[in-house]
Formats: sequence, structure tokens, C-alpha cells
Amino acid sequence: MATIYHEDSGDLKWLKGKTVSVLGYGNQGSAQAQNMRDSGVKVVVGNTRDAYFEMAVADDFEAFDISEAVKRADFHILLITDEVMPHVFDKDIRPFLKPGQAVVVSSGYNVAYGFLRYPSEVDVLMIAPRTIGTAVRKTYLSGKGFASLVGVHHDATGHAKQVMLALAKAIGTLKCAGIESSCEEETLCDLFNEQSGGLYAWRRAYELLVEAGASPEAAMLEFWVSGELSDVAEVIQTHGLFGQVKFHSMTSQYGQEVTGRHSTREEEEERARLRGIIARIKDGTFAKEWTLEQQAGYPTLNRVHQQNMVHPMTPIEERLLREMGFWKKG
Repeated sequence: MATIYHEDSGDLKWLKGKTVSVLGYGNQGSAQAQNMRDSGVKVVVGNTRDAYFEMAVADDFEAFDISEAVKRADFHILLITDEVMPHVFDKDIRPFLKPGQAVVVSSGYNVAYGFLRYPSEVDVLMIAPRTIGTAVRKTYLSGKGFASLVGVHHDATGHAKQVMLALAKAIGTLKCAGIESSCEEETLCDLFNEQSGGLYAWRRAYELLVEAGASPEAAMLEFWVSGELSDVAEVIQTHGLFGQVKFHSMTSQYGQEVTGRHSTREEEEERARLRGIIARIKDGTFAKEWTLEQQAGYPTLNRVHQQNMVHPMTPIEERLLREMGFWKKG
């Protein structure tokens, strides 16, 4: 069982007299920087000179190039995209780190696969929010907080855990829960969630309903357009995955719990498929494939995305979303 940390687990004294650099002022960076500032922590922002840099300035932060922000801080929260982080780390972060400092990742990917070449004299921590940046900010302001996977990957100082929990408290995740994990575990769960095939399962269901005579609009509304999924997700948070079933009709309960089960053979086949995904994540096959894809300029990703966007359902989906007032291009 994992250890779960709450507000009383973190002590902000470990941040007293220290400066935290938030490197990357995107959705997560802006939210975490503002939360820490509101918690009384001194924060500087490091970013390339683009619109996000200007946003940080507009939000009244001291903003610098990444290397300069690192020079001015003691603890460094890396909120740069996974794809460019190793290069930026080698060029603009690692040369300016001092012994006893700490770097914090919000995704375990580059640490788990050895792409982040950190000095042995610094702590390596993980605070990985399980929600988007806007929710990180909103739940901090509401006092509710948000869940994160947290952990210490490398303890150079002997007090890495205390610093990690202090930062987690300042960011606001301990208002809800910081669940002890590792970079390897966070990477496994995150990649598996992304690769298990949910989007294609929904589209497959749509195609079969239309094949059976349902209108495209009714099929989409049933699975994702209505927003019911977000309502169900809220009830799952308060009552559990199967506990939420009691909030549905008896017909729905029977369909979800009885009819929806796989046969023994189907269950074995699906588990075998999913174990194959896990194996590719754990043995590094996916990481190698994704690295080569990045180096080639994303040809497979771009091709498959284009194929998906020209699917016959796309213009129907856009029209329905527009009619319902939901559509936001881009």
C-alpha cells in the first residue's frame, strides 16, 4: 500500500530563505508558480522569450532566461515538455546547479528512461499532478487541492523527502493527497493510460451503432458529446468505480455489471493485449520508438492524426458540438 501524505506531512520551513525556479510557464508552470507564491514562497520564472515569458511578467513574476533563473534559485521545478527537456537540461540547467539543490519533475519519463543526466550532488524529486494546470490553480484557490504522485528519486542531501513534501504543500497538492510513488511507476501508469486504446474504443462503438441504424448524433451523444462522462467521473471520485453504479437505473446497473463483462476467453485476450503494452513500456521499446519518431520529425504521428481527422465522423461531430455551443477550434 502506498503512503498518502496530507497537509500536516509538509513543513514550509524547508523553503524559508530559499528561491524556487519554475522552468516553463505553460499551463502547469503558471498554476504552480502562482500557488507557491500564494503560499509565501519566493518564485522566479525561467522561460524562453515568447508569449509565456510575457505572461509571467504580466502576472508580476521576475522572469528570466532559463539559465539565469536556475542561477538565482535553490530548487528547480522542471515544467518543460518531455520532448525537449533533456536538451534544455544539458544546456541551460545542469551547468548552473549547485550541490545540495534539488530538481523536481512533474513527469517521471525522462528520469525513468535515463534521459535526464542530473549531477549526483543534487536531489531529484517528483511531484506529478494528476490533473491539468487550470485545475491545479482552481482547486488551490477553493481549498480542495488536487491529487499528485510524489516521490524522491535521488537523495543527495539526506533531507530530500522533507523538501519534496514542503514543495508539494506549497503547490497545493497536500490539501487533497500526495500519493507516494516513483518515476518508474508514474511513467508506467501514465503511458499505459494513454496507450490502452480508449479513443479507438469510443470511435469503434460509434461506428457500430451507426452501422446498426443509429444516427451519428445519437451515437456521439451517448458516448462523449453530452458531458455525462464528467458527471460520472465526479461520482466515481466520491463513491468508487463500482459504487457509482447505484446512481444509474436498474437497467443500466445490469448492463454495466452483468452484460458488460467479457467472457473468460475475451478477458484473457484483452489482458494479453494490455500486458503487451505494459511490456513495451517497461523494457524501453516504446521509449526507443518515440525517440526515433521525434528525431524524424513526427511522421507517423502526423500521418495517423491526419487519418483520424478525415474520418467521416469528424464533420458531423464538429457540427453537433457547434449546435450545442461547445465547439472550440484548436
